[in-house]
Amino acid sequence: MRKIFALILCLTLTAGLICAVSAAPEDPDITAATTFSGSGYSSFDFLADKNIDTYKTSNGNASITLSNDQGIGSLYLLFDLEYGEYTITANGKTVTAGQNEILHEYVDLIAAFGAAPKSVTLDFANGSVRLSEIYAFSGTDVPDFVQKWSAPHEGGADLVLFATHGDDDQLYFAGLLPLYSVAKDCRVQVVYLTDHRNTTSGRIHEMINGLWAVGVRAYPVFGRFADFRIDDLEETYETYENSYNTTRDDLQGFVVEQIRRFKPQVAVGHDLKGEYGHGMHQVYADLLTKAIDLTGDPTAFPESAEKYGTWEIPKLYLHLYEENAITIDYDQPMDVFDGLSAFQVTQKYGFPCHISQQWTGFRTWLNGYDGEITKASQIEKYNPGKFGLYHSSVGPDTAKNDFLENVTTYAEQERLEQERLEQERLEQERLEQERLEQERLEQERLEKERQEQERLEQERLAREAQRRKEVTTAVVILVILVILLLCVLLMRPKGRKRKK
Repeated sequence: MRKIFALILCLTLTAGLICAVSAAPEDPDITAATTFSGSGYSSFDFLADKNIDTYKTSNGNASITLSNDQGIGSLYLLFDLEYGEYTITANGKTVTAGQNEILHEYVDLIAAFGAAPKSVTLDFANGSVRLSEIYAFSGTDVPDFVQKWSAPHEGGADLVLFATHGDDDQLYFAGLLPLYSVAKDCRVQVVYLTDHRNTTSGRIHEMINGLWAVGVRAYPVFGRFADFRIDDLEETYETYENSYNTTRDDLQGFVVEQIRRFKPQVAVGHDLKGEYGHGMHQVYADLLTKAIDLTGDPTAFPESAEKYGTWEIPKLYLHLYEENAITIDYDQPMDVFDGLSAFQVTQKYGFPCHISQQWTGFRTWLNGYDGEITKASQIEKYNPGKFGLYHSSVGPDTAKNDFLENVTTYAEQERLEQERLEQERLEQERLEQERLEQERLEQERLEKERQEQERLEQERLAREAQRRKEVTTAVVILVILVILLLCVLLMRPKGRKRKK
């Protein structure tokens, strides 16, 4: 009996193990089992080595075919340099991708082609393409590291953060992005002054990864201006012009264009003194303050005015600006990110993405020497929550704790507009119902009038018929009387003649 029981137990455990194995989720990453071929590169091994630093530039136009008998449901392309449009061909159909020049681009092949193709060809027909990685997935349920960027907030950003360098958004504005883009669900757009490419191509990937990690989903804008450090405003302007052939107008035009392009309710920028004195921080803040008088003038930088229209910023905040000071609380636990504070999200997820900066003093500034800093309020020098309202066309702040005080977000504007349109529709519907009711009542009135006229006409006709009947009867009686009279007259005997 014991042997039978042991056998049953073993079979049960074996069946359980088999079920557990069969129920284990299948890895969607099929890159290693996918064959790469094509032209433009001597080999394609670098595209599947899972190392973003190993990029290559194609020899002229490139064509890359990925094949997998399992079917390829989606791709994740990591460009090392913006390329632009390219085409994807599969299942006898060709679609265009790359319109937004996103460096980390996710492509849903099932949505594009109706099914997961076993072979897909990428054609880069507009010159050399610089690629780092291409991931292939069996479906669209992809790993968390895959970034599915949306297009920039064209014409409707609630808040635009003008951050100079790749890590400034995670340092001197630490907490701003997760608080406003996720917790407050605002349309946040980041515009960097530099992409760091005059020194390295790696930092731009860190910038993208850092934004994604703290919840930003609108793809950022990267200014193409060189990165260098001179701790003086005027010397920085002069170095741009003399060493990099970049004029003040070039820099100013860039800022004016981004404001017109995104039409922010609020713009946020650096300390006028450059936080720790960085000349590029000073330049970016200076450009923002000057843009206030330019973005609404169609004669100033007319090309961007023609392209995007003009725009006057309702509010501009500068970091550490002492007038009209406000404090943003980044230390309250949020309902998102597992209850972390906005500052902690930046500490834990955002700044660590900037791998190249982990050896610098910025890491200590943000975290403390032994990780003792856990709140933004603990940072005394260059506190990331301290700002001043440099410009406002919507009145002064009174609560002094929210960038969006006195402004209405675009989502709220749209909601109010939808509400207005709905009220207008309901009013139109009410008026239409009133009109139809009035028409119905008028029709009823007219019908009653018609029926009354008909009744009166029938009565009139009846009276006329009665009169005709009476006249006819009288005429008949008269005729009869006449006839009778005539008969009497005719039947009356004639009188005898008298004798003479």
